[in-house]
Amino acid sequence: MFKQLAFIVTAMAMLGGCAATRSVVSPEMGIATQNPAQGVAVRIDHVDDMRHFSSSPREADMPSLSESDVHDVALTSRAIARKRNGYGMALGDVLLPEGQTVSKLIANAVSQGFRRAGYRVLTKDDPNYAQAVPVNARINEFWSWDRPGFGKVTVYNRADVTLVGELPALSGGPTVRTEIVEPMQLVLEDDWREIIGRGLGDLVEKVRITVAPVPPSP
Repeated sequence: MFKQLAFIVTAMAMLGGCAATRSVVSPEMGIATQNPAQGVAVRIDHVDDMRHFSSSPREADMPSLSESDVHDVALTSRAIARKRNGYGMALGDVLLPEGQTVSKLIANAVSQGFRRAGYRVLTKDDPNYAQAVPVNARINEFWSWDRPGFGKVTVYNRADVTLVGELPALSGGPTVRTEIVEPMQLVLEDDWREIIGRGLGDLVEKVRITVAPVPPSP
């Protein structure tokens, strides 16, 4: 037990500088799903990032950036997590690479979910793109955070996305929610990448379930 605690203390001291600085990670969702040969054609028109950022949130699960960055849309659009120390104090943030945004991540996840449900998701380069059924998404929540505990840290990823479109499966504007929870001893950059990737993968599956066409009555 003493050796384990000594290791944790030493590792935390070594990583202290990393926790206080900004990290840039690129999460992955796994192998992309190809369009089916047949199926209803849809297009992902808009994905609106409606998350509200604060510099001093009440809870760690609320999106936050430093006071100097909290109103910078170029940064909030890429922000996916905020590191914290053993006392829960906010430190460095975790961003997507430049050119990538949370809206693009969610658009990709929604597209993959539709494809797995049997829809053909068309892009602007595809024939009949203009005739495809438009689908919009609203990001109410997409955030990762950690909570320190005795001898461990619990890392979370949560998503809340509303889908809107003229499809029977989207009647009423369903909201897709996911949450991934992972306990670990230390949180490294690869851990942020992994848990966010797992969260996106879960979102793909939840979208698939949500938009799966209802089979016709016998």
